[in-house]
Amino acid sequence: MDMEYVNINEFNDLELATRMRTCNYEKYKSLVRMHLSFELELNTDEFDLACHEIVYEDKGKLKKWNRLSKKHRLGHVGNASSVANVAGCASGNGSKSVGNSPTEGLQQQIDAGFQMHMLELKQFLMLEKNLNQEGLFRKGGSASRQNELRLHIQQDKPLELEQAGFSAHDCATVFKSFLAELPEPLLTDAHYPAHLQIAPLCQVLLAEQSQANLERQQHLLSSVQLLLLLLPEEQRELLQHIMEMLHAVALHEATNKMSAENLATLFTPHLICPRNMPPEVLHYTAKRMASIVAYMIVHNLDIFAVPAKLATDIRAYFLERKRKKTMSPEQTLDESISDISTVNTVYTFVDRAATAAATTSNNTDTELAQLYAHIQSLPESSKKRRLIKQFNKQNGQGNIIIIYCGEKQI
Repeated sequence: MDMEYVNINEFNDLELATRMRTCNYEKYKSLVRMHLSFELELNTDEFDLACHEIVYEDKGKLKKWNRLSKKHRLGHVGNASSVANVAGCASGNGSKSVGNSPTEGLQQQIDAGFQMHMLELKQFLMLEKNLNQEGLFRKGGSASRQNELRLHIQQDKPLELEQAGFSAHDCATVFKSFLAELPEPLLTDAHYPAHLQIAPLCQVLLAEQSQANLERQQHLLSSVQLLLLLLPEEQRELLQHIMEMLHAVALHEATNKMSAENLATLFTPHLICPRNMPPEVLHYTAKRMASIVAYMIVHNLDIFAVPAKLATDIRAYFLERKRKKTMSPEQTLDESISDISTVNTVYTFVDRAATAAATTSNNTDTELAQLYAHIQSLPESSKKRRLIKQFNKQNGQGNIIIIYCGEKQI
């Protein structure tokens, strides 16, 4: 469907985000990353770079673990593809990926058949009698039945779970084991630096369990929503099924003794933690990241929505496309030259009207305005964002307002 000839108000936010992702993935990715950079201290230019080093604590001391061998770190290995395989950080839209990265292997493994069998297991586990099973996902079932079930899945046979006599614990164990065997965690290695920033926020908000500080709650929710919008479609869809199931299990905690925190402890190693970690690094990382998974389980109904500010920018994108349909070929060509490397936003973190009024008060204010303009003209980077944030804090101009389509260079 050509979006230039339809009323975009007939579509909800998620439908529009999906259509933008399909018709212009690079601009969609840039726009989502831009909004994420407003929430977290991330350098979007480095978002796809390999993340090798993990910092952890052992016996009260901070240590570093590097997934690359010493030869790789010193550059003595010349096979570029092997480095890419170890790196574990890439991005993609659906089946698009970079080189021979683990994300590519992950997408190949999460194919339609894999999704179908995982959905069959989920539907069986969400039967009321199974949700009430004590220790679901914690207790093991029959090893022989689990081997038989895995064989059925590998041979792509229909899973007649009840008729074949498989128990809830058999299915739960197999479901969890398939996630553990994916070559990369479902939430991807590329997002690990973002998870490091989100984890402390989740710990605080889960501990408070109150409606206090709505601004901080919205900040956390938007950060999680934006990260999930950057996941490849296969991973995002599978994650939705997982969170729906775990949310249902947690709602039956009174009978199955499995809270959101208990389930997060079991699933964090498979959903977030990079592969092949030494035991002490895995233990520390999983414990640190479990609050994110617990938060996702509790807020399952909200985390897959599109943040309101991003939704506004996506609607503005389609309205702008509609406007360009009415332009002459010369005007369209002229605008397209500057349009290649930018994404538009209708939001700013500086009250421009208040700043303009302040410049008339005295020379000092004028010089401050000139300094701010200079900062805005700098190339986009994490340093620039820090300067803007510090400037806003010192000058009391940190309120977000809506303006008409400002541009941000990516």
